[in-house]
Amino acid sequence: MKKTDSEQQILKEFVEFIEVDPAAPSKRADETVLAMVAKDLQPAFWSVFGKLTLIEVACGLSTLAICPQFGLGVGQHNEFIHALHAATSPVVFYLLCGLFFVSIGVVLSGLVLSKTEIRTLGNSKYSFFFGYSVMAYLILVGLGEEAFVASSMFWMLGALLGNVLGFESVIRMRFAKVRHA
Repeated sequence: MKKTDSEQQILKEFVEFIEVDPAAPSKRADETVLAMVAKDLQPAFWSVFGKLTLIEVACGLSTLAICPQFGLGVGQHNEFIHALHAATSPVVFYLLCGLFFVSIGVVLSGLVLSKTEIRTLGNSKYSFFFGYSVMAYLILVGLGEEAFVASSMFWMLGALLGNVLGFESVIRMRFAKVRHA
């Protein structure tokens, strides 16, 4: 088999590379690489929570576009949702509404956040989910009078369940796929 000129050139460059005396990188280069690796392996807490909040808020606002409950978006005149609201007990309706409102955000968060970012969240994700659910509810209370109904407190329970169950389910499925692949 005849070697081409490009193969001979590659072989020549490789031999030159092997024969060169070893050179250690500078201390500054070492520190820069170590800092980059540390940042990748342990992202800043505030950065991860900021990313999680941004995803949750963006998805929450998009779900408001179809929710008739607070008079926002295109869902104001959706007969199916109004009929569902009228046919379901308020406790169940608000529970499911809260679950739906946040589930899209946490499912997307579970898919978007990296493994190290999820690990950075640790158990503090439950505090975040609780705080986010309370803040979302308080904002929604400010947007519409219907939220003052006592049974709408179940919206918060649904939101909390949606956050925890949705996020945990997605990251477990995502990491199970990685382990078996």
